[in-house]
Formats: sequence, structure tokens, C-alpha cells
Amino acid sequence: MFPKSLIVPKSQLLTITEDTTIQEVFDLFESKEADHIRTIPILDSTGHLFRGNIYRQHVYEYIARGGDTSKKATSIMRNSTKFIATSADFYELFFAIRDLPHIAVLDDSHHFVGVLTHSSLMDLLSQSWSLQRGGVSLAVQTKQEERGNLQQITRVITRYTNIESVLSIQNEKNEPKSVLFTLPLTADSPILRKIITKLERKRFQVQSVESLDEFV
Repeated sequence: MFPKSLIVPKSQLLTITEDTTIQEVFDLFESKEADHIRTIPILDSTGHLFRGNIYRQHVYEYIARGGDTSKKATSIMRNSTKFIATSADFYELFFAIRDLPHIAVLDDSHHFVGVLTHSSLMDLLSQSWSLQRGGVSLAVQTKQEERGNLQQITRVITRYTNIESVLSIQNEKNEPKSVLFTLPLTADSPILRKIITKLERKRFQVQSVESLDEFV
């Protein structure tokens, strides 16, 4: 499950109801209150049920085409089926939000409780990489016969230092994986050089060493 602290609660959001007109939404987007807002959640008339989102871009495009602004905002809303439950697992959340600026979060009664933003998810991922505790990212390519590779690599590294985080990447299904280790070392550390030498002796290819100082 994802941390509930990531949810921006409804009380802190600008929302509209299904009775709001496109003209009223346009006026809202033009106001200082919504100056930096790209999209607004639409709720039902009770203010509890999520109906969808309305985007600044779509409102402006609709008006530019001479659309009837007395129509309800729901006529040009999007994402009516894009939401997650408060009990959603991390991967469900990740794949649901990847193309959206935010996603609606609903409770067990399907009531709108708030949104989770794309930026907050990116912050969570960056925290999982332990940038605050790590000074360097070491990318190591696994061998074709993958079983036991990670164990061998970590055994070499932990002989000299701690591992703050691990991330594996595979571009193609049948290609070897690249494993990124966040280590509490500097890029010019003699210990890091010793680790690289040991890994290469065991026929592991060190693809890159990246200093993380600029990202902290």
C-alpha cells in the first residue's frame, strides 16, 4: 500500500460540482485562486462522489472553438474512470497515475477523499533511492546466467560498504539486467575503486559511476 500521507485531502483542493457550467470553470481558471492549477476534480451535487476531471487546456480549446459555455462542465470532463482506492497497492497506483498530473483517491464507500499527485509519487521514488544517505550510484550489468548474480554482487559490495538502495532495470526481455546500487561513497573514493576492481574480476561489467551530489 502507498503512504496515506501522500494524499492531498479534499479540504485543501479546489473542486467543482457536476452543476458547474463551463463558463464558471473558465472564470475560475482565470482567477488568482486557480492561477497554477491545470485540472480540477468534478464531484457530484452532494460533494462526495467523484465524477471526473476538467482540464484548463480543454476548457480554453472548447471556448476558442466557439462552444456553448452554458453547458455543464461534465460535457468536456475527462478521467471519469481514473481513480484508485485508499487500499491500492503501490504498483496499481504507479501504473494508474503515470500519464496523469494527479489521480483521484476514493474510500471504501467510493467517496472522494482527495488526490495523489504525480510529483508526490516522484518524490516518494526519489526517497526510495536514498539520495540523502548515498553519494554515488554504481550501475552493474548482470551476467546472462542471472541466478545468484545479485547475491554475488552484493557480497562484494557489502564487504567494503553499506548498500543504501537497489534498483534493477531491464530494457529488453532477454537482455541482462542493469542493477543500480546507491552507496555512501564519493565518486573518487579508493573504496569504490576497490569494489569495481573486485566486481570486474568476477566478470561483472560496471557500466557507470554517477555522483549523486547534484540531486540532493
